[in-house]
Amino acid sequence: MLALALDLANEVTITRRPGPLEVHVRGEGAGELPETDENLVCRAMLMGLRSLDGLVVECDNRIPLGRGLGSSAAAACAGLVAANAIGGLRWTPDDLLARASEIEGHADNAGACIFGGIVAVGPGARTVQLGVPDDLLFVTVIPDERVSTATARGALPAEVPHADAADTLARAIGLVVALERGELDDLPVLLQDRLHEPYRAPLVPGIEALRALGGEVGCLGVTISGSGPTVLLWARRADATVVADRALAALSAAGVPAQAKVLRVLPGGVRARWVEGPETRLAKAVG
Repeated sequence: MLALALDLANEVTITRRPGPLEVHVRGEGAGELPETDENLVCRAMLMGLRSLDGLVVECDNRIPLGRGLGSSAAAACAGLVAANAIGGLRWTPDDLLARASEIEGHADNAGACIFGGIVAVGPGARTVQLGVPDDLLFVTVIPDERVSTATARGALPAEVPHADAADTLARAIGLVVALERGELDDLPVLLQDRLHEPYRAPLVPGIEALRALGGEVGCLGVTISGSGPTVLLWARRADATVVADRALAALSAAGVPAQAKVLRVLPGGVRARWVEGPETRLAKAVG
C-alpha cells in the first residue's frame, strides 16, 4: 500500500488541571464526536496511560470525517503521541505505528500520519519513505457527502481477476520509481487502478466529471482518496490552482456540492511539543 500525508492536520491540546477528565471538540465533528473517554484520541491515550483524570483534552479538528482523508488515524496517532509525551513512555515511531495499527486495523493511514511524506506500507506495519517531487501538489476535492469505511470496503469483491492484480501491481511499482525520480510525466499512465477504484467509483459523487479532467493540461491523474468520496487530482505546482477551479466547475455542472483544497505533501508526521505557561503545562500533538 502507498499512503501520503497531506498538509491538513488536526491539533490536540492536553492541559494538566485538577479534576476529572474534560474533552472538548471544535471544528470537524463538533457536536458529533464524543466528549468523553470514548473519544478516539482518549482511547488511544489509554493505551499508554492508566488514567486521564486531571487532564483537559481539546481537539481542534480540520480533517473532515467520513471522506477518506484519514481522520480516525489522525485522532489515534495524536492520542498515542500525546500519551508518549505525557507518560514519558519512550515509544519509538515503530512502536507508535504498531499501536495505531491495532486501533485502525491496518497501517496505511497511520504510517503516513506518523512518518509523514509518501510511504510504502508493507506487512507487519513496516514503512519505507519515498521521495516527494518538489513540483507535485494535490488538489483535494471533498464532496459534502460522506461514505463510511465499512460501506467502501463492502463494495470490494472477495476475488479479482489475476490480470487486474498483475496490471495494478506493475503500475504501482512504476509509480514508486517515478516518484523517486521525480518523473511526473509518467504519472498519467501509472495512476490507473483496476483493483478497487472500479468498485468504489459508484460511491463517489461526480467521479466521472473529475476523471474527464485527467486528459486536460495540468492534471496528471485522478485517484480516489482512501475509501472516498474525496478525490485527489495530482498536479504540478504551477497548474494546481487552475486544476482546482476546473474541478469545482465540473462538479458544479454535475450538481455535486464540494470544496477543493490545494495541498502539499507534509514532510513530517504527527509530533508533540511542550508549551510552558504561568499555570499549566500543555502537550500538543499535531497530525
